[in-house]
Amino acid sequence: MDRILGSRTIEGMLLTWVLLAVAVVFAFLAYDAARLSSPETDVPFALTAKGWGEDVAHVSLAEQEKRKQYSRLRGIGDLNQSVWLFVILCIGCLAGAGYSLVP
Repeated sequence: MDRILGSRTIEGMLLTWVLLAVAVVFAFLAYDAARLSSPETDVPFALTAKGWGEDVAHVSLAEQEKRKQYSRLRGIGDLNQSVWLFVILCIGCLAGAGYSLVP
């Protein structure tokens, strides 16, 4: 009784469904990160600093631009890497689900 649909076990089918559900979650996270990502040149440093909990009301615009360039060099606040990470994880889960279906 533990075997259904030929050589596929219940555990194997459960693994397939779990991998598909995780792939959907990663796909949503990739979509959300892509939607939220914008070129760093379009975002004022004051918004980035506000996200970090800093108050830049007293900082001159030239100093804000220097801090923005530093952040850009380090990739701080850039979501493009997150998009790629979630896409790769989604594809990996889909490949695992497909491989688990092969008898």
